[in-house]
Amino acid sequence: MSHFPLISETDIQDSLAAQVYAEIRKELGFGIVPNIFKSMAIRPTLLRANWDIFRATILQGYLPRTLKEMVGVLISQANGSEYAMRVHLHGLSALGMSEEVLQALIRDYTTCPLPEREKQVLRFGLLCATDPLNLTDADYAALRAHDLNDEEIFEIVATAGLFASINAYTDSANVPIDEL
Repeated sequence: MSHFPLISETDIQDSLAAQVYAEIRKELGFGIVPNIFKSMAIRPTLLRANWDIFRATILQGYLPRTLKEMVGVLISQANGSEYAMRVHLHGLSALGMSEEVLQALIRDYTTCPLPEREKQVLRFGLLCATDPLNLTDADYAALRAHDLNDEEIFEIVATAGLFASINAYTDSANVPIDEL
């Protein structure tokens, strides 16, 4: 059971929260407001801020959303954070990723049938979230060798930070996995 109430769309009383819910339903592409956001609606200004960060980091930018969601799955798996791992695996499936790729991703991303460039992004994102103090110039050079520019690399770092934060929040708040 969640440590915070999950405020349904029909129970929203705050106009800011209602506006954010409408944006989430429209822009996320799954037709629902995930429980993580429902649990934040008790503080509409923080709901707004967290949604804006998620939107800017995952839904917008230079790298494909699917690649950023894969980074999130790996980070969540490494952190033992079931909520984000399951929700984003479902998201990847809904975005058209095959079950074969999803299973390979969680089994061992290094053997996943993905281009080497994407595997480098996954490796780097995982390292950013799980062992950032051991990032080296060589790690950045490996990305640049695959034609990733500074804006894209920054986006990987931001994605890793976001998912580390999402894991900490959903685990601390005991947010229940959405019925998907």
